[in-house]
Amino acid sequence: MKALLAIALSACALVPSAPAPAVEVAPSCKPVAVESARNRDGSVLSVRTECPDEGTRLFVIELQCPGGATCDRLEVEQSVEESSTGSASVRDLAGDGRYMVEVRGSCGAGPNCAGDLYGVSTGGHSLMHFFSGGYADISVRDGWLVESGRASCCSWEFHLWKLDAARGLPLQYDNMDLMAQVGVLFGEGGVDERFDCRFTRSNGDSIRVVEPPSDALEELCTIYGDDYVLAPPDPLSDPAPVPGDDGHTLEH
Repeated sequence: MKALLAIALSACALVPSAPAPAVEVAPSCKPVAVESARNRDGSVLSVRTECPDEGTRLFVIELQCPGGATCDRLEVEQSVEESSTGSASVRDLAGDGRYMVEVRGSCGAGPNCAGDLYGVSTGGHSLMHFFSGGYADISVRDGWLVESGRASCCSWEFHLWKLDAARGLPLQYDNMDLMAQVGVLFGEGGVDERFDCRFTRSNGDSIRVVEPPSDALEELCTIYGDDYVLAPPDPLSDPAPVPGDDGHTLEH
């Protein structure tokens, strides 16, 4: 009997135990040290991440005027549960020495994530909420702010705002000047009669196809290669954006 018990115990020892279930660790806020950059006018823009509690990020944005005094300060609160990979950084989108703070938030299944830009006002003494959207990348191209994101498995969409146009802030989807769509077929008829890149402008319920404002912006069509087919503009369309009405501009 003892021998059989010993054999049974030995056999049990050889059977691998089931792995312990993975323990899901809830995301928590982690402080991030100050990141700063000096603007070309001598002012300093900075951002740091504080943690009022484990579930809240607080992005503290400060503008230090050329004389050294703090001119303005903004606090942007973010839920860690809703934006587990949220972050903030200082960026020079146009490469011209004028910095902005980019705050990234929640992300979808693809590369697109919520994002906001905070910049220095035209007068140089205050901060402003300049842009709010969701994108894979954002940049300045030929005097336009360009938000780009994947629209489907096989297409990309670009939203464009003319930077020297007077308008209300923040820039966002509802007040964009132009949209470019690349990678999907537009038009009617056979494949040879259709287009895979087009620029459009909305005016109320009306959408018109327009010419790209510049060669630099037409290069957006090349995201899938140089053999794109550009949709021709609708008759009497005008590529110039319709300006806003409250006088806010970003100098570029």
